[in-house]
Amino acid sequence: MHTELNYDTVFDAQQHFRLLLDSMSRPGKINDFPVIDMLPPEGLNQASALAGFALLNADVTYFIAGEDKQDIAHYLLVNTGAQQAAISEADYIFLPEGYEDFGLEAARIGIPTYPEDSATFIAGAALISEQPHEGALALTLRGPGVNGEAEVFVSGLSSAFLDFVKLQNAEYPLGTDLVIADRDNHILCIPRTNKFTYTKQGQTVNN
Repeated sequence: MHTELNYDTVFDAQQHFRLLLDSMSRPGKINDFPVIDMLPPEGLNQASALAGFALLNADVTYFIAGEDKQDIAHYLLVNTGAQQAAISEADYIFLPEGYEDFGLEAARIGIPTYPEDSATFIAGAALISEQPHEGALALTLRGPGVNGEAEVFVSGLSSAFLDFVKLQNAEYPLGTDLVIADRDNHILCIPRTNKFTYTKQGQTVNN
């Protein structure tokens, strides 16, 4: 493993951080990370890696869910300087595509006096789109930053994980923020301030 020579730690990181802020302030808007000639380890798509490069530094910690974590951990350490931590302490939690909610219960949701002291999930997905596509869940978002409702379609994201996020965010301002990152470098953010429902096989699950 080595540092990504094609990634500018100042210019690229600032550009990608601005895209993440825009996505977080405008839930339902799909942004695109520019494609970079890089090859993250298996289990971490390029958009998730770029989100990590923009958000991680030596002052924050992260947790990697799933198996085969060693290559991903070394890759993130070399490129960001951030250290791994237990899920109960981590600022950012990386999830591979299709991951469900097993073992995520200890993720930080803040406390009433410091609700911002919570974790952010960075979840891999197959495809985020404004149009329906095979295997997609239709997400309908409401809340701050959304004009009425916003509908997006996401495949490769577990409905069990979405149910877990809804449960974590049921007692706002406590909860977790969510960054969804797909194979085509699309990103979508769902902050804990927003409510969402999703449709699967014609059945709507309400929050």
